[in-house]
Amino acid sequence: MINPMPKKIISVSDFQRKTKPTFDEISNSKEPVLVMNRSQQVGVFLNPEIYNKIVELYEDYIDSRDLDKAVKDSSDTFYTLDEVSKELK
Repeated sequence: MINPMPKKIISVSDFQRKTKPTFDEISNSKEPVLVMNRSQQVGVFLNPEIYNKIVELYEDYIDSRDLDKAVKDSSDTFYTLDEVSKELK
């Protein structure tokens, strides 16, 4: 599970000096890296695998929400795959 509170924090100026090592650390870790500028959060770096998983989960959520809305708004009768399969035999 991903810890939502980053353990690693880096300043913008440190990131500018240590770009390659920072990206190496991110790619080898499952933990996010919080980027700060003058005590303000300005960004978060994520491992690409984690980012892709988050995007996939969000897309699944949107699809599920859209399907629920379509079913609620529809007056049609819906059939399960098993019902359709039996009917086609």
